[in-house]
Amino acid sequence: MDALERAMLYGITNFSGIALIAIMLISRRNTSLKNSEKSYFNNTLFSIGVLLFVSSMLWFCECSTEPFVVFVNRIMAVCYSAVLPVIGMFYVFYCECRMSEEREVPRLKKTIFFIPVIINGVVAFVSSFSGVYFNIVDGKYVRGPLYSIPFVVMFAYFIYASVMTFLTSKRQINITKKPEYLYLASFSILPILCGIAQMLFYGFEVMAISMVVSSLIVYNEIQNKLISIDPLTITNNKWQLNRYLERVGKSLSPQMMLFVMFIDVDNYRSILRSYGREAGNEAIVEVATRLKKVVAGSHDFLGRIGTDRFVIVAQRPTLPAAEITRTTYARKFEDLGKNDFKAYDLNISIGLAGAESVNDMDEVDLLISEAEKDMRKIRKVSKRFSKMKKTALYSGNYYSEDE
Repeated sequence: MDALERAMLYGITNFSGIALIAIMLISRRNTSLKNSEKSYFNNTLFSIGVLLFVSSMLWFCECSTEPFVVFVNRIMAVCYSAVLPVIGMFYVFYCECRMSEEREVPRLKKTIFFIPVIINGVVAFVSSFSGVYFNIVDGKYVRGPLYSIPFVVMFAYFIYASVMTFLTSKRQINITKKPEYLYLASFSILPILCGIAQMLFYGFEVMAISMVVSSLIVYNEIQNKLISIDPLTITNNKWQLNRYLERVGKSLSPQMMLFVMFIDVDNYRSILRSYGREAGNEAIVEVATRLKKVVAGSHDFLGRIGTDRFVIVAQRPTLPAAEITRTTYARKFEDLGKNDFKAYDLNISIGLAGAESVNDMDEVDLLISEAEKDMRKIRKVSKRFSKMKKTALYSGNYYSEDE
């Protein structure tokens, strides 16, 4: 295969990869990812697109001795060496955001990750004169003595991201999130293998397109997350709840029971009537944020199944143990709102229902329905108690619990 045929082959392949990247970027405008996650993944995709374009240009400029073409060839070679670690860095930033609840990578960590990229970029530029990474001889790209350094730096970023996401998956107590981190960990496998093969065999240009394939795997995971996540509160939705209950209910330990806590926001319609839809959405987001903090560090599953309705699924050995959890969660939710100075109060009612196993969707619906009935009973008792307190207060007969 001569230079022109090889250039045509890699040109068609790489520009197909660029088209796929463009499709992923355009179709991900609406997503449940946080802005920082979206930005870093988009930057990763864009950097891969640059690598594909530069790689194609290097082959098209191959063996030409025209001064302008040689000049372009040198620029493309500098870009190729410089962009490799950039891809790895942006992917690490994306994984860091996905693994933590922070909206941004800490400044110190970001600075540390930037340093190798900056140093590599400087060396890549200097290589156009010194030949450290590459040289252009008679219009042909020739590898320099330190040609492999940009690859090694990029591999180091990928390996770090894979190890950290894999360990996070192992430590993750929420089984619905484990697959997400395994997808992130698997991203690096194909680019590293193809990159090593490309380093060993000159002209075997497969690493850049392998990154597109890995990006498609992560993209697929993001799309799966999109259909299982409530976009307003970024919590699990009803579809994910049903999957979780079916999966966990069939493999429940004999020592455990499955409990559903049905949560409803008190007086939500009053908030809508008094303050409008925007305030109502703000209230739902605040409820979800508090509930996430309430269940943080536990194995319990949190999901939103209606406008102002949430569920927490928990495994407990007995009903009294589940009752204690419900009381604890209600108290934590109330404590989290003590410093919230909104025009309206956010209160919730929690119903509880349990089962020894859940085998099909009918049993899932029945369990949720029983928890909702219990929530209504709890709310009636709470309202009756509130009225009694107000009546006693207005009549002058109100006493504290200590009295």
